Amino acid sequence: DVREDKEHLTITLDLPGVKPEDVKVSVENRTLTIRGEKRQVSEQTDERWHRYERSYGTFERSMRLPFKADPAKIEAKFDKGVLKLVVQKPADAQTKAQKIEVKAAA
Repeated sequence: DVREDKEHLTITLDLPGVKPEDVKVSVENRTLTIRGEKRQVSEQTDERWHRYERSYGTFERSMRLPFKADPAKIEAKFDKGVLKLVVQKPADAQTKAQKIEVKAAA
């Protein structure tokens, strides 16, 4: 999920089963990248498995930001399998959109 207010861009990702230390967030120019790995849980039992549907492996997601972000002003919190990134907008990107009058041709 991505939402925006006057001062921040907030990105929320569900990452069930992923440990915080297995998630890496980086920003280069205007591209924000989230990489990680969900490791396969090896269960040693004498049971025979018929189906294994829990996914595992590496993942990566990149998105172009509408402004150039300062990496020092990006807050990343991981809680109960949910990663929340709060990207502070630079001062010049926090200005409100201005209305432009549309004039009819004479």
